[in-house]
Amino acid sequence: MTVHTAERRRSMRLIAAYPVTINDRGGKILARGRTANICEHGIFLVAHDRFRFIEGGEVVVRLTIPDTSSGRCSRPDASRTVVYVCRVARKQSLGPLTGVGLEFLRKLA
Repeated sequence: MTVHTAERRRSMRLIAAYPVTINDRGGKILARGRTANICEHGIFLVAHDRFRFIEGGEVVVRLTIPDTSSGRCSRPDASRTVVYVCRVARKQSLGPLTGVGLEFLRKLA
């Protein structure tokens, strides 16, 4: 028997592996990792469990993405960094790593 459930996400997710840096509100680096997927409302990332992600807490995420401002992929080494204040929506243990779902609250850069 197969059980089908309705998708509850607000938007489609794109599978993407972009480097991220997680900072506290004061700018201290808490962890580094990579995205697993991204959408317009947030990201799911995987990081080494160097600090305790507190569900409901706020962090600043620096996300490095390929620069496609020209409408097409540019040089492989061309990228840009976007910065968001995020809420830790969920976390899960992935062995020595931690998976973290972050909701974008506001864009800083």
